[in-house]
Amino acid sequence: MILKTNDIKVKYKNFTLPVIPDHPYSAVIPAVKGVPFFKYGKHAYYFLNFKTAQGTCLTINHKDIIKPGLTTFFKANPNINNNFSKLKSLFQKYHYGFNFLEQIMLTTVPHGVTSIGNGRFFINLWSYCGYLDIDCKSRSVKYITIDQNKNNFVLGAQQFYDALNDELYYMDFSLRDSLKRINNPDHPVSCHIYKKHTQTGKTEKIWTGNFADYLHEIIINKTRQYCVVCEMGMYTDNQNEIIPSKVLVLDLHNNKSWEIAKFIVAAHAQFDPDQADIVYFSNHNFNFKHSSFFKLLKNSTYDVKFRGPASVYKYRLTANGPVEIGYFTHPELFRLTNSHVFNHRKQKLLAVIGYPNYIFIADAESMIFIKKIEINPPWPIGTIAASPDGEKLYVQTTKTFQIIDIASHQPDINMDHRYNHSCANHMIASNDTNW
Repeated sequence: MILKTNDIKVKYKNFTLPVIPDHPYSAVIPAVKGVPFFKYGKHAYYFLNFKTAQGTCLTINHKDIIKPGLTTFFKANPNINNNFSKLKSLFQKYHYGFNFLEQIMLTTVPHGVTSIGNGRFFINLWSYCGYLDIDCKSRSVKYITIDQNKNNFVLGAQQFYDALNDELYYMDFSLRDSLKRINNPDHPVSCHIYKKHTQTGKTEKIWTGNFADYLHEIIINKTRQYCVVCEMGMYTDNQNEIIPSKVLVLDLHNNKSWEIAKFIVAAHAQFDPDQADIVYFSNHNFNFKHSSFFKLLKNSTYDVKFRGPASVYKYRLTANGPVEIGYFTHPELFRLTNSHVFNHRKQKLLAVIGYPNYIFIADAESMIFIKKIEINPPWPIGTIAASPDGEKLYVQTTKTFQIIDIASHQPDINMDHRYNHSCANHMIASNDTNW
């Protein structure tokens, strides 16, 4: 894979955060906010340093994110062979019945944040040809993209940084194969998983095969034995039932691999903070629906169809493959988009988002429900994260950022952003405040 650096226009806005005593942590939130007449006008990345009580909002026009990848998108489309067919592609249906605008908006939404340390963060898009390399200390932003002349591959929605070995794990998949799945969900999709040393640039391809598109998560456990990759597929069969998404589990020490095809939208996974062979999988259990152009602009989000309560599965990874050992759900748990496992005092907790403004807390050992926290004002929650000490929950809604004390449910801070966010994806909480 050949990567290149693109110039991109960025605006910065600094602001002061409320002081939180003895809270030396940071948070990074990737979001989309509206401009007049268009809800998906700008990317807005928030960098909140609670140690210094300083925050920065970095905004980029959505068109500047989209433009470098259009060549790849048109080149990969199997229906395009001339300028007339390129024009026709603007009116064809894409994944999930989306039109061209919905498809491009989906693939370019900011998704996951990877902390590299020392004030440097990578932000991946949902499934596009590039990612943002942001250095908070030097205030520099680089848009890194796959060379469009070399192949039709796009990157997955997340990267994983192994700080001990200074190595970055990431994934890509064939956009051409993905577009062929519009009419045939069983069409094989070529994928790769890479490991790259960040200082030397030495890159190793650690897995190649046919797996899935919309690669959404990649994680490595503490022993560096297991690599887990999750798909976020929402394809339906002839009976309009969702075809279960797939999870790929690699045993890197013994050159083994397994696939799990059980979860309805298997978007995310997290290893247990204490036991290296235990992993938790989220099961979102909804699918996107095509929306009219005017409804999309008005609601600033995609229509979704809930397929029943969401859930989280707990697995142990063994020499003979993954084994299910636990399960959590709740009758009111819909549109689970974030889940986190962390230690809170002397208890291991599982926290998950439930639509529209709830956080469900369960015991991660027993997977038994403990309580439901309601976030007020009742704006829909986009993303959550637990503070590194396990005492607080950071909560981003469409119009506020809050820090909630887990024990008391009370907000330490409740910041009004004063403008609407149409999408906020996977915030991270970090010990890195060196910026």
